[in-house]
Amino acid sequence: MAFVFGARKILKNPIVRVGWGWTPEVVRQRCDHLVVCCANQIGKHADLGTWADRVEQFGLPVTLLGLGAQSDSMALTPEIPAGTLRFLECCKRTAESQDAINIAVRGKYTQRVLAEIGIASEPAGCPSLHINGNPELGAEILCRQGKNAIERVAVAAGNPWHAGSAGLERMLVEIVNQYSGDYILQHPESMLQVAYGERDVMSQKTINRFIDVYKGLFDFEGMLDWYRKYSSVFVDATNWMRFLSKFDIVLGPRYHGVALGLQAGIPGCVITIDSRTQELCEGTAIKCLSASDALGLTAVELVEMSRWTEHDAQFFDHIRHQKATAYASFLKSNGLQPSDQLTRLI
Repeated sequence: MAFVFGARKILKNPIVRVGWGWTPEVVRQRCDHLVVCCANQIGKHADLGTWADRVEQFGLPVTLLGLGAQSDSMALTPEIPAGTLRFLECCKRTAESQDAINIAVRGKYTQRVLAEIGIASEPAGCPSLHINGNPELGAEILCRQGKNAIERVAVAAGNPWHAGSAGLERMLVEIVNQYSGDYILQHPESMLQVAYGERDVMSQKTINRFIDVYKGLFDFEGMLDWYRKYSSVFVDATNWMRFLSKFDIVLGPRYHGVALGLQAGIPGCVITIDSRTQELCEGTAIKCLSASDALGLTAVELVEMSRWTEHDAQFFDHIRHQKATAYASFLKSNGLQPSDQLTRLI
C-alpha cells in the first residue's frame, strides 16, 4: 500500500490500474505504458516467470519502480530464479533504447546484484519517500519531536516466524505497554488471526509458536486479550498515516510501517533485520538500528535511541532531495511525467 500510494504521488500521467490477468487486447486499449510497483522480489523466494509471460504478451513499454533484492546480509548475493531473470530481460527489451535504464531499484545493493547479471538500474529508492509534499520534512519532524515529550509510541510489529528477529516482539510489547502504544500488524496472516481472535483457524503450530515468542509476558488467553486491545491493521495508506500522526514516534522492524509515520510528520526508527530493510534505510536516510543492537537494549533505551537528531533531519532532507531528483530524471527518460509534487521536492 505504501509504495503503490507513493508511486501514484510521483506520477503526473493519468493512471489506470490493470491486472496481470487481464487480456493483452484490453490492456493495450486502456494504456500505452506499464509501470510496475515492485517489492523485494529479487531472490530465490520469488520466481517472476509468469510476469515475464505477461510482459511479452502485453507488448508495451515497461518501467519498474522500487525493485529490491533480498538476502540475510548485504554481503551475500541472492540466488535469482530463471523466471525472474527472464522477466528482467523482457523488461529491459521494452526500454526506449538499448542504453536506456527502465528499472528503478531501492538502493546500491540491488543495483550491484542486477549489474552482476547484466541488468542496468537506477538506485532511486522507494517511491513512498515522496508521499509528503514538504521539501523540508526532516526539519518538520525534528520540530515536532522538540515540542512533545515521548508519551505515545506506535510499534510496527515484526514477524514471530522470523528466527532472527522474533525475540524483538517481547520488547515491542513492553514498549506498547509502557508508552500507551499500538501494535500495528502487517504480516503474516497468523498475526491477523490472533488479532481477530480467530481460534478456529489457528493451527496448533501457530499457537505453540506464539506462546514461545511471547513467553514470560502472557499465556495464550492473555495474548488474545492483549492483541484485541492493543493491535491494529490498516488497509489503506491514508488512514494508516492519520492514525500514526496521533503518536510521538514510531519504531519497529517493518520499514514501511515506520516510513509512513515519517510521511505523517513524526520521527521514526527502523530495526533492520536483513539486507532489504538495511538497504531501504541506507537509500532513504531513515534512522535505523540493527536487530542485534536493539536486542541488547531495554524498552526505554530503545525508545530513546529512536529519537532524531539535527543531523538525522538534515541528512534525511538531503537524501530525499537527491532521490526526488533521481526519480524525476528517471521518469522523464522513460517517457513518463513527474508529478508537480515530485518536482517541488527537487
